[in-house]
Amino acid sequence: MKTFLKVFGGLVALLLIVIVAGGVLLGMFFDPNEYKPEIKKLALEKGGVQLEIDGDLGWSVFPWLGIEINQIKVSYPGKPQLAELNQAQVSVELPALLSGNVKMSSILLDGLTLNLEKGQDGSTNWAVSGAGQQTSGTVETPTPSAAEASGGAAIALDIESIAITNGNISYIDSAAGSKVLLKNFTMTSGKVTTGAFFPAELSFQAEQYQAEQKQLTVDAALKAGFFLDLANQQYKIKGLESTLGLTGAPFNGKTVNVKLNSDISSDLNKETASLSGMSLSAANLIASGDVTVTSFSKPVITGNLKVAQFSLQELLTALGQPAIETTDPDVLKAISFNAELGGAPNTLGLNKMSLQLDDTHFNGNFAMNLASGAIAFNLKGDELDADRYLPPAKEQPAQAASGSAEKSSGYSKEPVVPVELLKGLNMDVDLGLKKLLINGLTLSNLELDTSAHGGLVNMSKINADMYSGTLRNSVVIDVRKSPTRFHIKKNIKGIQIGDLLKDMADTDRLTGTFNTQTDITAQGESVYAIVNSLNGNSNVTMPDGTVKGIDIAQTICQGFNNVAALGVNADQVDRSTPFADLSSTFKFTNGVVSNNDLITKLDAITLRGRGNVSLPAQNLDYRLGLTIEENLFKKTCAVNNNLEGVEWPVNCKGSFDTEPAKLCRPDASVLKELLKQKAKKQLEGKLMDKLGGSGGEGSKTENAKKLLKGLFGN
Repeated sequence: MKTFLKVFGGLVALLLIVIVAGGVLLGMFFDPNEYKPEIKKLALEKGGVQLEIDGDLGWSVFPWLGIEINQIKVSYPGKPQLAELNQAQVSVELPALLSGNVKMSSILLDGLTLNLEKGQDGSTNWAVSGAGQQTSGTVETPTPSAAEASGGAAIALDIESIAITNGNISYIDSAAGSKVLLKNFTMTSGKVTTGAFFPAELSFQAEQYQAEQKQLTVDAALKAGFFLDLANQQYKIKGLESTLGLTGAPFNGKTVNVKLNSDISSDLNKETASLSGMSLSAANLIASGDVTVTSFSKPVITGNLKVAQFSLQELLTALGQPAIETTDPDVLKAISFNAELGGAPNTLGLNKMSLQLDDTHFNGNFAMNLASGAIAFNLKGDELDADRYLPPAKEQPAQAASGSAEKSSGYSKEPVVPVELLKGLNMDVDLGLKKLLINGLTLSNLELDTSAHGGLVNMSKINADMYSGTLRNSVVIDVRKSPTRFHIKKNIKGIQIGDLLKDMADTDRLTGTFNTQTDITAQGESVYAIVNSLNGNSNVTMPDGTVKGIDIAQTICQGFNNVAALGVNADQVDRSTPFADLSSTFKFTNGVVSNNDLITKLDAITLRGRGNVSLPAQNLDYRLGLTIEENLFKKTCAVNNNLEGVEWPVNCKGSFDTEPAKLCRPDASVLKELLKQKAKKQLEGKLMDKLGGSGGEGSKTENAKKLLKGLFGN
C-alpha cells in the first residue's frame, strides 16, 4: 500500500509540473491575439454573431487560469450593434478549482454597453431566427442527472472582490415610441464567500422617454450585507438600505425620495421567503410590516402591514400634485391603515383591516386571488360627513337673458357604458356605513352589495334608512351580450317628506309620508339608446299630508269670487291645507312616460292630472284639473254654487326648453263657458219680467228659454 501511495503521489506531482510547465510555455510562446480571426469566425458560425475585437487578449494558465478581454463589440448580421465591452478581467486559482472550489481574484467588468432595439415591425436586434442552429439532424437535449437536478455538489466561492463599472443599457421600442436608459450602473463588493455575510453596494440612473420627451428620471442606490449558502439553497440580505430619487413629469418638477429598509431571507429548499422589519417611506408616507411567503407554486402570504397616520394633502404636495379642494380645509389630514396578512393559498388577504379617515373609522377584509384576479372586499364604517369632503361651492356665471331658451341638441349616441371594463370585473363587494351626511341629507344604515362576474353586474342592495323611511334599490347590468341590458328596481317607503325638505331645501312648507315603487328596464350603450328603451312601471302614493303657509282652498275660493265678481275678499284664517290620497301610476313605453290617474284631495278640492312626458322627444303634454267638490269653507269664503263640480284645467304643453311661464296656461274655455252661463241666467231673468202674453207663468218661462237657446246656441 505504501508503494502504491508513493507511486500515486509521484504521478500527481508530475501532473502539476506538466501543468505549470505548460502554462509557462503557453504564456511565452503562444499569443492569443494571433487567433482573433479564428475566434471571430467561430462566433459567426456557431453563435451567428459578428464579433469585433479591437483591444488585446491576455491569458494565463497556472496557478491562475485567467483571461483579460479589451474593447469587444457584438452584433447580429444586418442588425444595429447589440453590445460593447471596454474591459473584463477574471482569473480562477486552478488547484482550488480542481478540488471543487471556486477561488478567484478580483472580477472586473468595465464599460459594458447593451443596446436593445425593437423595430416598427416587431423585429429585434438581440435575436435572429435560426442563428447558431444546425441545418440538419436532431440535437438531443441531455437529461439532467438527479444530482444536477437537486443542485449538484456544493461549490465554495472565494472571490476577492467584484467590480462592475460604467454599465449602460438602453431599450428602444420604435412602435411604442418609448425609450428606457439605464446609465452609470456600478456594483462593488467586499470579499465574496459562501456561508458568511459580505458587503455589496449598487447604484444606477434610469431615464424613461415617450416620443423623445423625458418622462421620468430615477437615481437608485442600495447597500446591504449578503449571505450565500449554496449547499442548503439559503440566501439572506441583512440591513438593506435602498433609496430611489424620482423626478419627472408625473411629479411636476418635484423630486420624490423613496426609501426601503428591510432584512430579507429565502430558503429555496423549503420554499419560504420573508421580509422582516420592513420600512418603506415616500415623502410623508411611512409603511412598515413583516411579510412571509411559503409554497412558491401556490403562495401562502402571512404577516402584517401598517401605514402610520399621514396627511394626504401634504403627500400630494410632495408628489407635485394639486391639493384636493374641500369644503372643510381640515379634512384628509389624518389617515392611517393597518391589517394582518393571511388567507388561503394563492391569495393576498388583508384581515382585520382598519382604516381611519379623519373622524371616520372603517373595518373590513380584502382578498385577491393571485391566479384569477378575483376580489372579495368587505368594508364597514361608522359616521361620515361627506359634505366636508365636497368641493367648495362656486358662483355660477350669469347667463345672458334671451327671449327663448336654447334648444337642446338631443341625447348623445356615443357609448358611455364601459362594456370591456365591466366584462373584466371579477369581484364581490360589501360596503356599509352607519350614518352618512351628504348635501344636507342624513342617511343611516347604508348598504351596497355588488357582485360582478363575467359581464353580469348585480348591485343587489343599494339600501339606506332616512327620515323614518327606507330606500331599497337594486340594479342589474348585463353586458354579456349586445346590447347592454339594465334592470332597475326602486322601493321607497315611509319617507317623511317634511323632514326631508327641511334638510334639503331649508323649507317647512309640506308634510306627509312618501312612497314609491319602480320597476323599469332599458338597453343600449349610449344615453340615446337607454332613454329610448325605457320600459316599465312606477307608482307614487302620499296618503296624508299638509301644505303649510297657505290655505289653498280659501285662496282658490277668493280667486274664483274675484274673477266672477261674486264674493268678497275675506281674511284668511287657516294658513295650512291638508291633503289626502295622493296617488298615481306611471307607465314607461320606449321612453314615453304616460300617466292618467293622478289624484289628490286638497280640503274641498280635488286635483286630477293626466298626460304624457316624452323623454326621447323632450316634450310634455299634461293636463291638470282643479274641481270644487263641495262648499266646505263658507265660514271664511263662500263659493258660488255654479262653480261647484266644475273642473278648472291647466294645460302644460311644450318642450323641456320652454320657459315655465309659457309652458302651462289655464284653459280659458272653461271661464268663457261659466261667464256665458251667468250671462244667460241674467238675461233669462230680465226676459221673464218683460215677456207678456195670455199664457201663464210657465208659458213665459218656456218662451224665454226658447229665445235664449236661439241666442246662445244651447
